[in-house]
Amino acid sequence: MHFIFFIFLFFIISLELQAEDVSNESITLPEIEIQSSIGDRTRLTPGSTNYVDRQSIDKSRYLTVGEILQEVPGVVSEIDDGDSRKSNFGIRGAHSRRSRKISVYEDYIPNNFAPYTDPTTHYTPPDERIAGIEVIKGSGQLTHGPQTMYGIINFLNYRPPTQSSGKIITSLGSTQIGPRKQFHVRYGRQFSVFGNWQAMFTRHDNRGPVHGDITEYNDFFINGDIDINENQKLALTFNYNEEDSEYAEGGLGLSQYNANKQMGNLRLGDDIFKMDMARIGLAHSYYASDTLKVDTNFYYNFFYRTRWSQTDNDESAGLVFRKGIGCTNEGLRIDAANITNAGCGYKVSPRRYHTAGIETRFYKQTKWFDKNNDLKYGAKLEFEKLKRKQWVTTLEGNKKDQAGDQFVENEFAKMNEEAEVYALATYFENDIQYSDKLTLTPGIRYESYFLIHNDRENRDGCGATSVVCNDYTSYEKDEYILLPGLGFTYLAPQSNQLYGGIHMGMAPPAVGDAGYREISNLKSQKSFNFELGIRNQTFENNLGVTFEAAAFRTVERNRPVKSSLRTAGTGSTLKNIGTTFTDGIEFSSNWDQSKYSKKLNNWFGTFSYSFIYPKLKTHQKGERSSSDPGSPMIIDDIYENDIPFIPRHKAVLTIGYGKKNKWNVSGTARYNGEYFTDIDNSKGIGVSGRFGQVDDYILFNSRLNYQWGQATFYISGTNLLNTPYIASVSAEGLKTGNGRTLVSGMEYNF
Repeated sequence: MHFIFFIFLFFIISLELQAEDVSNESITLPEIEIQSSIGDRTRLTPGSTNYVDRQSIDKSRYLTVGEILQEVPGVVSEIDDGDSRKSNFGIRGAHSRRSRKISVYEDYIPNNFAPYTDPTTHYTPPDERIAGIEVIKGSGQLTHGPQTMYGIINFLNYRPPTQSSGKIITSLGSTQIGPRKQFHVRYGRQFSVFGNWQAMFTRHDNRGPVHGDITEYNDFFINGDIDINENQKLALTFNYNEEDSEYAEGGLGLSQYNANKQMGNLRLGDDIFKMDMARIGLAHSYYASDTLKVDTNFYYNFFYRTRWSQTDNDESAGLVFRKGIGCTNEGLRIDAANITNAGCGYKVSPRRYHTAGIETRFYKQTKWFDKNNDLKYGAKLEFEKLKRKQWVTTLEGNKKDQAGDQFVENEFAKMNEEAEVYALATYFENDIQYSDKLTLTPGIRYESYFLIHNDRENRDGCGATSVVCNDYTSYEKDEYILLPGLGFTYLAPQSNQLYGGIHMGMAPPAVGDAGYREISNLKSQKSFNFELGIRNQTFENNLGVTFEAAAFRTVERNRPVKSSLRTAGTGSTLKNIGTTFTDGIEFSSNWDQSKYSKKLNNWFGTFSYSFIYPKLKTHQKGERSSSDPGSPMIIDDIYENDIPFIPRHKAVLTIGYGKKNKWNVSGTARYNGEYFTDIDNSKGIGVSGRFGQVDDYILFNSRLNYQWGQATFYISGTNLLNTPYIASVSAEGLKTGNGRTLVSGMEYNF
C-alpha cells in the first residue's frame, strides 16, 4: 500500500511542478456516453429518470452517499455500516440488500462484483470524487443490464480539467462511538498532445453507528481524456481501492438491541473486513460522420474481499455467539460476563471476482418514412469468474488475520465454489420524432449467458471430523431471453412533458441469493414494467417551482424470497415465490426563490415522496411454526401479504435560506416508513433479530455552507435528536442506524 501511495504522491507532485497557471476548478465531461455522461444525459433517456448534480450534493452535505440517494423518489438506501460502503440500494420495490437486484455503475463500468453470477456490491465510490449521480427507472434501462427490472444507478466521476486546477477536501466529525475523518485531494491539467489528466486520492476513517464498526480505506484514482484527432477521443480510468475495516456482518438479537443499541461488535477488532479493488476502463469514441458515432468501452474489474468473524447464528441466544475450532468458551454469548476471546477460532469467508467486458454502441441519425430517427444500438461481451470459500481455523497463536492463500484446500474448508459466466447482450433503441411534440422510443434487448458452477465441500457428510470427503458437484446452465420495450415523450402545452412506457425486465439468479449448492434451484426473475409520468416547469419563472410525478406498476415472476428465516446465513435458503405486484407513485418538487426574486438572500426547498403498495400474489403457507420462539403468528396463506423489505412510505423535505455563491443554511426532515422482513408479515421482531416488522422513523438533519474566496467551510448535523432506529434486518440479525453525528469541513480550490 505504501509503495502505491508514494507513486501516487509523486504523480500529483509532478503534475503540480509542471503547471504554469492556476484557475478555478472546472468539470469537463467528454462526449463519450458509454464512459460518462455529458452533464445530465438523463433528460434524453425515455421514461422516469433523475439526476443529482454536484451543486445539490454540496448544498445538502449528507453524511454518506446512501443518504444522498435517499432524496431520489423511489430509491431506498439501507445504511448498516456508517459510511454506505456496503451499498444497499433498491429502486421501486427491489430488495436493497447489497444492491443485488439493480445495475450499479461508475462511469458505466459495473460496480456489481459479478453482474450475472453474484451482483453483490461491497463498494461505493467516495462521495468526494462524485460529480453527479444518474438514476434511470424507465424503459431506457434496456440499453444496460443484465438487471433491468427496477432501475440503474450510475456514479459519474469528475473529468480532468482543461486547465491546471485542483481541490483539497477535509472533514472531521464525531459520533457517539468515536471520530470520523475524511481527506481528499485532486489535481489535473492539460499535457499538450497527451490530453488532460487528473489524479485523486481519498481516505476515509469513520466510526459507524455501533462499537467495533470502523470503516477505513484508501482510494487512488487517475483518469485522462485524449483527443487523438478531430474525429477520435479516448478516455482512460485507473482505480485502486484498499479497505481494512472492523465490520461484523452479524447484527444483534432483540434482547441485545433493547439492552444497548450501540453494543455492536463486542469482539472489538476480532471481526474484520478486508477488500482490494483494481479497475481499468478504456473508452474510445469515433465520429465517423455528422450522423454516425461509435463508442467502444473496455473494462476490467478485480475484487478480492475476505471477512473474519466469530459470529454464528443461534435462534435462542441471539447472534453474538461463540463457535469455532478450539474455542475456550464455545456455545456462550460474547456479551456474557467473564467471556474473553482467547483460544477461539474464526470463520473466514474469502471471495475473489474477475469481470471483463467490451461493449460497442452506435449512435445513428437518419430519416425513415419522412420522420427523424435517432438510433442507439450495440452489443456487449462479458466474462466473469468468481471463487467463494468458507472455512474455520484454529489460527496459530490466536492470530485472526492469517497470511497466505485463503483459497487453499485444507481440512478446515466448509464451503468451496467456483463459477464462470460467458455473456452476450445486444440491444436496439430508436427515438422516432413522430411529430414536433411526440417522440416514440421502441427498443429491444437480447440477453444470453452460459453459467458453469462447480463446488466441493470437504466436510460435507463427514460430521464434525476434519476428514476430507471431496464431495464434488457441477452445474451448467444457459439462458436466452428477448426483452422488448416502448417509451414515449409528449411535449404538452404550458411547459408540461408527459412520458410513459412499458418494458420487460429480468435478473439472473445470483449465487449469493441461492446459497451454497442451491443455484440450480432458482430461476431468473422476469417482470412487466409500466409507468406514466409528468414533468412540469410552468411555474418556474414566476414562482420558482418545478415538479415531477409518476405512477408505476411492476408485475414480477419468480421473485426470490427466503424459504426459511430460521436457517443461518444471509442468503442460505431462497426460493422463487411466484407472482408479485408492486404499485407505486413518486413525486418530487424543487423551489428556488432566486428564479423570480431580485433579492440577494432567498429561500429554497426540495420535497420528494414515494408510496409503494407491494403485494404477494401467490398462494402458499407461511414460514412461521409453533416451534419458533415467542408467540409466532401462524399463516395458512400469504396471498396479499406485503413483499418483504419494501417500506410503503418514504419522504424527504428540505427548507433553506441563503445567498447564492456565498452562504446557505438548511434543515432536512427524512421519513422512512415501516416494513416487514418475512413473507408471513410477522409483527414483532424475533428473538434472534432476523425477522419481524421494522418500525417507521423520522430523522432531522441540518447544515451550513460558507464560501470565502477559493475556500468553502461547512458544518453539518445528522440525526440531531439522536433518534434510535433499526437500519436493516437480515438473516444474521438487526443493525441499528447512525446516531447523532456532527461534522465540520473545508474545501479549497487551487
